[in-house]
Amino acid sequence: MKITLTKKQKYFLEPYGKFAAKFDMPKRDTPNILYVGSISMNHDTAMPVTEAQEERIIDLMKKFKTDVLTDGRDFYTITGSGLTEINHEKLRKYKNDLAFKELVDNGHSF
Repeated sequence: MKITLTKKQKYFLEPYGKFAAKFDMPKRDTPNILYVGSISMNHDTAMPVTEAQEERIIDLMKKFKTDVLTDGRDFYTITGSGLTEINHEKLRKYKNDLAFKELVDNGHSF
């Protein structure tokens, strides 16, 4: 059997906060740092992207100094699998806590 399968979905993504995903555990907790080991990644949602799409997504992230995008409901970042849905307590807190949002956007620590 020969078969070609393709996932296709439209996204309307916007930058979300000024979050930075880091592979090293930070020495002190800062509002805008997301330790990769504490991010929940839903790999089932990963959507493959072309090189051109990945470049555009990364350019958007760089322009707004964030590693997180949103469609208004869910949160996403680029992984080796493509555009992947993620979750972290700081992302939810940013959405609901105005004081925390200020700290993230202005780069302050706790």
